Amino acid sequence: MVYFFSIFMCLIAYSLLSIGFVLMKKGIEWIGWKGKKNRRFYSNLFLWLTGFFVMNIYGVPSAIALKTLTPHVVSAFAGWGIIVLVFFSYFLLKEKIFRTDYIFSILIVAGIFLLNFFEKSNYFEKSTNLLGIIFLSMIPIILFFTGFYKKLSFRIKAVIFASVSGMAAGLMVVFLRLLMLNFGYKVSLYFSSEYLYLYIMFALLSFIALQFALKTGDMIVVGPTQYSANIIYPVFASLMVFGHLINIIQVLFLGLIVYSVINILKKH
Repeated sequence: MVYFFSIFMCLIAYSLLSIGFVLMKKGIEWIGWKGKKNRRFYSNLFLWLTGFFVMNIYGVPSAIALKTLTPHVVSAFAGWGIIVLVFFSYFLLKEKIFRTDYIFSILIVAGIFLLNFFEKSNYFEKSTNLLGIIFLSMIPIILFFTGFYKKLSFRIKAVIFASVSGMAAGLMVVFLRLLMLNFGYKVSLYFSSEYLYLYIMFALLSFIALQFALKTGDMIVVGPTQYSANIIYPVFASLMVFGHLINIIQVLFLGLIVYSVINILKKH
């Protein structure tokens, strides 16, 4: 029962993230508004602030899920987030929906279900590999500064920054998992842990790197790269930090989720 509740929390978490994103997009016109601040301005501001709030509370159900689930399982639900993003955009923003969206949405749901079906039951581990944490944390930081190398093309820079954004987002899941394993729901103890500040640091890195990615490249390059890295990077974290072995069948289903996400984003 606890496992299924954790899966439900993942669905809630990534639904909130996507709904918040769409609400922010709906109300984005308040930024750079010219002229008198009328009812439309405040309506857009309210929508944007609501979206921002909804996006940022996704960490609560995500943390609850990470009390039981491993990072690679939780991050795979980013695929579910894409489904919510596409269909909520259709209803709220009147954006076009394609026939292939239904096909790849079904594949994502199937991939997430089968990934969990073949997941071995976890024990609540207390020991973590510090070297694994350091190694995985350094890679996106090094890549981020590499992206400023002048001789690189804009497309390569976009891929680098989008990858950094996705990796950093994946690490946020890892540090949230570490907080839950060490302190559970005793939130007041989080402030004495370095994991909280690493979580905040990589949240900022993910946001900043995404802005540079969008500035230097097209969304058709940035979107698939960022989401793919977000799903794949926690797989290495599960292995290197927590010592969770992932079988080849699960790798195939993760690949199916990533493949479906890429195809949905490319179409849009």
